[in-house]
Amino acid sequence: MTIAELVIVGAALVIIVRLLTFRRRGKRIRRGVSVLAWLLISASAWIIARTVTEGHPDAWWFALLMVAIATLVLRADGNLAHLFHPHRRL
Repeated sequence: MTIAELVIVGAALVIIVRLLTFRRRGKRIRRGVSVLAWLLISASAWIIARTVTEGHPDAWWFALLMVAIATLVLRADGNLAHLFHPHRRL
């Protein structure tokens, strides 16, 4: 595995873990955001499986994209609804 592939797998794991450990703490449930979180977890798991089994040539651009998404998820504390409010500060 190359360094870029390791970065991709690490960022995908961060996304999965942070979304799975999100606690609502009385916030309302938004079905669309829940579906989006499920899709993001599924896509991240698929990316991990594909990267480990097949590899990813020239993966640096994709590694940067995954790190950016992981950073956004971490800054929003796993609450994807915060990413869609332009007036809220992350």
